[in-house]
Amino acid sequence: MLETTRLRLRRVETTDVDIYHGIWGDPEVIWWGASPDLKTSTEKLEALVERCAAMPAGLGWWWLERRTDRIIVGNVFLQPAPDPGGIEIGWHLGRDHWGNGYAQEGAAALLAHAWSLEFDEVNAPIVPTNLASVRLAERLGMKTQGSTIERGGYVHDVWVASRP
Repeated sequence: MLETTRLRLRRVETTDVDIYHGIWGDPEVIWWGASPDLKTSTEKLEALVERCAAMPAGLGWWWLERRTDRIIVGNVFLQPAPDPGGIEIGWHLGRDHWGNGYAQEGAAALLAHAWSLEFDEVNAPIVPTNLASVRLAERLGMKTQGSTIERGGYVHDVWVASRP
């Protein structure tokens, strides 16, 4: 388990379906294809947990749990990237928790974790119009290299963090 000043990062589990659906079922958060119902969220979460179990040690998906009251505010992940390859970081925050710095705090903890795992670079594909994620990548010290990839019908800029 990873911890920050305000957050505990705990692994995503199949029993977390209500938490998952609260974030991944919200079309304002997951604007590219939110889960339409609890059954779909259950199936997606089960597949995600299975995929995480097959990842190399130290990688996976974590909930961002506030240490003060154990409320889940979002999730972060560190996983093998299908394209452009390497290791990918990402974040999703429940709408009620936007603007509090939780995504930055959780993502910064995961970057430190990535460096402890001896990774030299971590990338984050971000749709350029997702300005909140672009600003977060900038605050994390990530840079664009001018490369793009297409995922789910959207062009993403590839942001890269290099080991300090």
